[in-house]
Order: sequence, then C-alpha cells, then structure tokens
Amino acid sequence: MGPIPNYDQHAQRLIEPDLSVQTRLQMVMEVRDSLEIAHTSEYLNFLKCYFRAFSMILTQITTPQMTENVEHKLRNVVVEILNRLPHSEVLRPFVQDLLKLSLQVLTQDNEDNALISIRIIFDLLRNFRPTVESEVQPFIDFVCAIYQSFPSTVRYFFEQPHSSTTAASNAAAAANAGSSSLIGGGGPGAEDGTALLDASQASVPYVGAGQLNPSTRSFKIVTESPLVVMFMFQLYSKLVQTNIPCLLPLMVSAISIPGPEKVPPHLKTQFVELKGAQVKTLSFLTYLLRSFADYIRSHEESICKSIVNLLVTCPDSVSIRKELLIALKHVLTTDLKRGLFPLIDTLLEERVLIGTGRVCIETLRPLAYSLLAEIVHYVRNELSLSQLSCIIYLFSRNMHDSSLTIVVHTTCARLMLNLVEPIYEKGVDQQTMDDARVLLGRILDAFVGKFGTLKRIVPQLVEEGEEGKERSILRLKLEVPMQVTMSSS
Repeated sequence: MGPIPNYDQHAQRLIEPDLSVQTRLQMVMEVRDSLEIAHTSEYLNFLKCYFRAFSMILTQITTPQMTENVEHKLRNVVVEILNRLPHSEVLRPFVQDLLKLSLQVLTQDNEDNALISIRIIFDLLRNFRPTVESEVQPFIDFVCAIYQSFPSTVRYFFEQPHSSTTAASNAAAAANAGSSSLIGGGGPGAEDGTALLDASQASVPYVGAGQLNPSTRSFKIVTESPLVVMFMFQLYSKLVQTNIPCLLPLMVSAISIPGPEKVPPHLKTQFVELKGAQVKTLSFLTYLLRSFADYIRSHEESICKSIVNLLVTCPDSVSIRKELLIALKHVLTTDLKRGLFPLIDTLLEERVLIGTGRVCIETLRPLAYSLLAEIVHYVRNELSLSQLSCIIYLFSRNMHDSSLTIVVHTTCARLMLNLVEPIYEKGVDQQTMDDARVLLGRILDAFVGKFGTLKRIVPQLVEEGEEGKERSILRLKLEVPMQVTMSSS
C-alpha cells in the first residue's frame, strides 16, 4: 500500500458522516501502514490533520463495542495508532487531549482497547510529567471503582449462570453508563460512579467466547492498574495522603477473595487472570510497605492470610508464582512478617510453596526454600517437635538434591544447624527428650551423608577446575599472537 498523498484531505474524508464503517476502517488502516511519517519532520502536520479525526471517531462517530465486529476493529486500529505515536516534543501540545481521550476509552470501552489506552496513559505520565498532573486523579478514581466492584466481577465470572448475548450487551451498556461519570471525577473513590459501576456488574452473567469484556469488568485491567498508580504516587506524592485511605482497604479486600474451589475447564483462563490481578495488587501493597507502613499496619493479619491463601490457590503459572514469592520476600524484610508465623504449617506444604507443575518445581524451588528457611529461622524457638520434624525432612532432602545449587545446599545446612539448640531445649520430659534425640540424630545423619557425597565429588570438581584453568591459559596463548598480528598489520 502506497503512502497517502494528501493527509489533510484524507483526514477530512475520514470523518464524513455518510462514510461506511468498512471504508472508514480501510482508511485508518492506510494511516496505520503509513505511520512512519510520524518519525519525520512531517509529524506535526500529521498530528494537526489526524488527531481531531481520531478523537471524533472514538467519541462521536463510533461507540464502544462489546462484540468483535467491524466497528470494534475500527476503534482498535485508531487506539493502536495513538499508542504508536512518538512521544517527542512535537506531541506536547496534544498531550492533555490525548490523555483525556485515552482515559475515556479506558473507562468506557472494552478490555482490548482499554489495555492499549492504559499503556498510552503510562507512557504520557513517564514522558510529560508536569503537563498531565491535572488529569491524574480521574485515573485513580477509576482504579478505586474497579477495585470496589472486584467482588462482583469475581461473581460475574465464576458464580452466576451463563446467559444470552443480549444480557451481556445490556450489561455492557450499563457498565459504560456507570463509568462515564468517572471522566473528570472529583475526589478519591468517585463514589457516584463507583455505585453505578457496581450496580451494573451485580446482575450480569458471563457469556463466553465472541464477547468482549467491558474495561470495568476486566482482570487484565486490574492487573495493569497498580503499576500506573505506583508510578503516579512516585511522581505526585501529595496524591498518597488523599487516595490511600480509600484505595488500600479495597485492595486488601480484593486479594482476600479466594475464587472458586473448582474451576471449570472453560474458565481456567479467567481464573489465571484473577490470580494474576490479585498478585499484582499484592505487589503494590508490598511497595507501600517501604514508605507508607503506617497505612498497612492495621491490615497486617489480613494481608498475611491473603498471601498464604494465594499460595494455596495460585495456578501453576511460573510468572505469577514467582511474583508472589518476591512479594513474600519483601514482606519478610518488614514487621509485617509476624502475621505469617501462625501460618507456618501451611507454608511447610511443598505443594503450597512451589505448586505442582514441573516447570514451577524446577524454577521456583531455590527461591521458595530460601524464603521458607528465613521464616523458619524467625520462629524456630516457637516450633513444635512435629513441625521441626517436617522441616528437617524438607531441608535434609534438599541438601542431598543434586539438581539444586550449592548455595541452596548451604542454606539448608545452615538452617538445620540453627535448629539444634531449639530442638535440644524441647526435651522437658522423657518422651520429648527421646523425640528430640531422634531429630538431632537425623540432622547428624544428613550432614554425615553430605560429607560422604562431597568426598566423592570434590576431586572431580578440582579436576574440572584445573581443566578449566588450562583451557583459559590455552585460549590466552592463542589470542595474543592473533592480536599482535592484527595490530602489526
């Protein structure tokens, strides 16, 4: 497809009221295919011609679609073009309008277009910080709204019976009506808009393939939102005082929702998205721990229970479980870790800690067991003999596992040495003394077995080290003459 000869005429025709949707789609695809013009000196003229046309398409000529049709494709291509615009100084005069337009798409459109819009908003914040400060609060109001409606979103996907496409369309219209009040919303929480949004979501069933979720009922949007809010808090610290009291309880409530006990096969994707959204929210809460611990302190017990519940219910997704373990690692560096100590029995279950999938087991064991070792170290004096027995079994087994690194082996050995004194102190009568003696014997046996293994493999390691040293010396001898020859030539 060749370049567009006259951008002004093309843009004017693009917004002609009698133009068919299919023709309009073809024309915006031509613009998308010619977008390299935005990287030339014609970028400003391009924006002057097309920005108004794109705004009219998204706000006047078309409406948000909740089914995959031509009009949805048209809106999607326009939003994609806006996302690909270079964020140079040429764009600065259009930033305010672009941010408002993106926020409108985010709050009123379907999930696909809203995901692109949230990326536009984040990039504008990152590149044009002073310019967009006045438009930050409406975004946070929208985030408060989707978290307030999070319980009804979970019910919508997993509890209500499926219904017809007509019901979904009516629900999407109701959700759009509720979210429209969030544009330019006032104070934190946007209570009126939230109430409408929540009411619209309470009665709508999920209809499955062929339908597009509204942005107000999307786990993917919830997943993307905390990162943007965190960035906003870093840029505009005054937003923290006014918004945290509203946002924090909603997030704590959202991560505490367990979801369905049994997930039907056709809803597994939605379940993974649910857990991904909850883990991203938890990561945001651990970020708040670093600078705003006072706000978190009253939610200590609830957050710790939610962490363990997420470990129990999280699917075997390496990325989600890894982020969850990293969030747990951040918690262990704060006083919030005290809330985890009563839950140690659940954390000692290997299935809970690292999942059951082969990739999860192979990838996450080093991180998971280092975190478990840290938790055990803090509570070692309060553990019962049965708990200590389970811990010795786990860590002695890992110390002999050749698939784990020497660093993990060392962590296991160090932990078991730290358990010797607590075990010794448990012997208060004959029965407990006998049980403690057995545990100490198991620790000793684990170390003796490990030394036996080291006796066999140390000579091999030394030999491999010597061979490696010889290879490096040989490589150096070969490279030096070549360098000398090249430099002399």
